Amino acid sequence: MSKSGAIITGGASGVGLELTKHLLSKGWRVVMLDINKAGEEISKELGLDVLWVETDVSKWESQVKAYETGISFDPSLILRTADTSQAFSWCPELSFLAANAGLYTDATDPSSIMFSQHDGLPEKPPLENFGVNLIGTIYSIKLFLHHIQKLDPSQPKDGSPKARIVITSSQAGIYRLCANPIYTSSKQYLVGLTRSLGPYYSSTYSITINSIAPGAMPTPLIGPVIPLTPTKYMTPFTTIMKVFDRFIDGKETGQIIEASGENSYVSKQQEFADETSRWVFEDAAAFWGDALNKIGKKAEVGSKQEAIRSKL
Repeated sequence: MSKSGAIITGGASGVGLELTKHLLSKGWRVVMLDINKAGEEISKELGLDVLWVETDVSKWESQVKAYETGISFDPSLILRTADTSQAFSWCPELSFLAANAGLYTDATDPSSIMFSQHDGLPEKPPLENFGVNLIGTIYSIKLFLHHIQKLDPSQPKDGSPKARIVITSSQAGIYRLCANPIYTSSKQYLVGLTRSLGPYYSSTYSITINSIAPGAMPTPLIGPVIPLTPTKYMTPFTTIMKVFDRFIDGKETGQIIEASGENSYVSKQQEFADETSRWVFEDAAAFWGDALNKIGKKAEVGSKQEAIRSKL
């Protein structure tokens, strides 16, 4: 019997590494996509059910290569050699993507949006957070969808998901973080992406998309301040793994769950301010689509949006 397989971006450290170990303990096979070269040794230490592929998730070409070039793996020979096969051939039962890779840049850099530079022209502010946290996540989802649909474009007759995606956002994606506005903006984009794309992927492809929004964790992302932070304000990996398990085993989609300390909470979308705002975001697409069709223009997007809304 073949093993279920997962792709984990940022799998060589922090949440990604803990998730890799967690899934291995449950009998999964894991492909780690990570720019961190330590992933090679880590994958060897973890055994034959782990594969590391050096990947810069912020670069489309790097992720395409990670999926398309792939690795050939023959357990009987205990060899891993690059060839022209696909990553999916290493584990044909891949059905889970953890879009987890993240970056937290130093907001105290003089070139950041936080500071004024009086002499000469200001330096371009660093935007690497968006490259990894947002753009890299979009690339990962697009490629995962492509390969899942390539393997099997059909939808399960029993209504169960054929694949699942979990995005690692942050509580900074829900609340303001004045100390690092660019980082929190990149994570808030992921919340919007999850809520908007999750229902569509579920109804169209039978793929769920959800997000976990952890609080402060003992990871390299905040390494220097870990010893300074009271334990009661840290979120342990055990809490985070429980949320991953919920999403991996369940059917819900478009949901955000905060992992805070020992607890987890569903973060619901803000209530509409009034009937006008509700109409714009829930009914307008179908209304405009119907109106455009009546004047002889195609409006497939509106029809799809209405189909999604009717299933929620």
